[in-house]
Amino acid sequence: MNRLPPGWRLELFDTIDSTNAEASRRARDNEGAGLVVVSSSQTAGRGRSGRSWSTAGSDLAMSMLLRPGMPPAEAAKVAFVAALAVYDFASRFLPVAEQLAIKWPNDVMIGSSKLSGILAEASGSHSGTVEWLVVGIGVNLRPAERPEATNPIDLFTVSGIELAVEDAARGLLQEFDNWYRLWLSQGFAPIRDAWRARTRDLGRLVMARLPNETIVGEARDLAEDGALILTLRGGGERRISAGDIFPFEPEQKLSCC
Repeated sequence: MNRLPPGWRLELFDTIDSTNAEASRRARDNEGAGLVVVSSSQTAGRGRSGRSWSTAGSDLAMSMLLRPGMPPAEAAKVAFVAALAVYDFASRFLPVAEQLAIKWPNDVMIGSSKLSGILAEASGSHSGTVEWLVVGIGVNLRPAERPEATNPIDLFTVSGIELAVEDAARGLLQEFDNWYRLWLSQGFAPIRDAWRARTRDLGRLVMARLPNETIVGEARDLAEDGALILTLRGGGERRISAGDIFPFEPEQKLSCC
């Protein structure tokens, strides 16, 4: 079994409302950084934009409590750190690594199917830095019914390897620890470069579904603040800070969101 990196402590639950909720409760009770809450069953798991993320005994749900002492805008970049960790963890088991890619901002995909989801939540402080930061990661480990998910995939289906939840948590935590320490010591630049090397988005025509509109453009770069920079088909440039993106084929018709 993988040893935990220094400074981390694992707490395992058979079932829980949400690993992010438990880590947040513990943060408010002054729990120190390094707590990792793990469960294979969540009754109220959440993803980005308020979406549900069910975990019914077949997957990994894991939330880490951090206290990085940085402004909220910087702390939000931890989602890219987490995506790199999932990518590198999953690459250990895939027979064809080229299938693996990160879709902006932090979905790890196998082909066109989604393997994982990431949700970062923080509490501010009066000093202008976050008081605490919780990073939740969900990884599909085995085949299961996932009615809320669009085109999901799991590690067992593509690799034939059945991972125990605790083993998966320990392995993923090793990868996260590597990237997290690099981020703290060298900033976002090496994280940004590694994300660029692991995405299929850049250089492709994509459709971005935003809260009030849908736009199409070529994904040109990842900005220093984590926004996706698009060169629009009609000319000009657009920075996308929140929304969903999809590959766009010229024959597709745009529909209003």
